[in-house]
Formats: sequence, structure tokens, C-alpha cells
Amino acid sequence: MTERTPILFITPTDLKKRQSGFTLLELLIAVAIFGLIGLAGYRMLNSVVNTYQQTSSRSDEFSLLQKTMVVLEQDVRHMVARGVRDGLGDPTPAFSMNYQGGLPIEFTRGGRWRFPEDQHSDLTRIAYRVEDKQLQRLIWPVLDRAEDSEPQVQILLNEVSGLEVRALGQDSGWQTTWPVEDNQGVIDLFSIPRAVDIKIQTQKYGLIQRLITLDGL
Repeated sequence: MTERTPILFITPTDLKKRQSGFTLLELLIAVAIFGLIGLAGYRMLNSVVNTYQQTSSRSDEFSLLQKTMVVLEQDVRHMVARGVRDGLGDPTPAFSMNYQGGLPIEFTRGGRWRFPEDQHSDLTRIAYRVEDKQLQRLIWPVLDRAEDSEPQVQILLNEVSGLEVRALGQDSGWQTTWPVEDNQGVIDLFSIPRAVDIKIQTQKYGLIQRLITLDGL
């Protein structure tokens, strides 16, 4: 005689208990999974934000570098042969470069924009230097200075370690100081070069070099 398989009866009450919710273990596993998903999502979002910030920062820095080089080129290209007087009344060359221990490059430039009713000259005295690891642009509001004349200082770039300038003379070749003496030992204070070669040593971009030719020369 074969044995009968016992029949398991599930009452509606038992079924309701089984469908009433997750077990504690299932809840813990679900919480852990959602936690891992949330952590992965946070890390991914954080990585995207950091990448965007770095890219945006580099883009801003490169844009600033481009603007600096544009300003530098415009200044040099508009150089004019106009000497000035310093605070003591002594004549200063129209263009000077490491002259008598002075600034790396200093000159008079024209082409300054002004209103039609503005009676002031369109000439400006400009200089460049590196100080406190900054590439600085110096602007004098007047050409012939008084003893208390101070330039306006515009910071162009940070983390700059060096500025080297050389100039191409009309007949004298490349020079590292300016003005230069002619064959008779005479210095022409109104002489300006045909071209200027500028090297800027930066921490982020390395050596930046720009050869600028002067308009009309």
C-alpha cells in the first residue's frame, strides 16, 4: 500500500503573513544595495564636478594668457619715438630696455582711444616687469613726470619667474640693452627698434616667447 503525500493546507491568515513584507535580512540587503548605488552615484557626480571645475579653471587661465599676449602685442606695435622726462627732469629714451639698471622694457605708445572732445594726448608711457612672481604692466598717466608721479600697476599674470627682452636695431642686430651707442659713441634717445623678442617664463605654461614687429618699420 503506497504512502500518501501529506497535504499542506495554507490558510488565508498564513498567506497574509507571508505577503505582509520583507524579512529583516531582505531589508538589510536592500538598504546595503541602495547605499552602494548612492555612494557610486555621489562619487561619479563628484568626479564630474571636479573635472568641470578643473577644465573651467584651465580655460580661464588660458584665456587670461591670451589676453595678456594681445595687450603686450598691441602695446609694442603702437610704440612711437617720443622721449619723456623723469621725475628729476632728465630725458628718458623713447624706448629703453634694461637701461642703466632700469625696467626690462619701457616705452611710449600711441593709439590710445579717447573721446572726440578729449584734449589729452593719445600717448601713454608703458613698462613691463616681474615682481612678486607677477607679470605687471605699468602705466603712467602723464609722459613727462613730476617727482611724485607713480604708475598704475596692472597685474597680468601670476606665477611668473622671469622676463627677458631683446630688440632688433636698424643696423645693430639683436640687443639686450637699449638704447645703444652708434659708431661715434652717441646715444639716440629717440631710436626705437624694428622688432622686439619677449620671453616670459611661467610655472604653468613654461617658456612663452613672442616676436613682435613694429608697425611701419
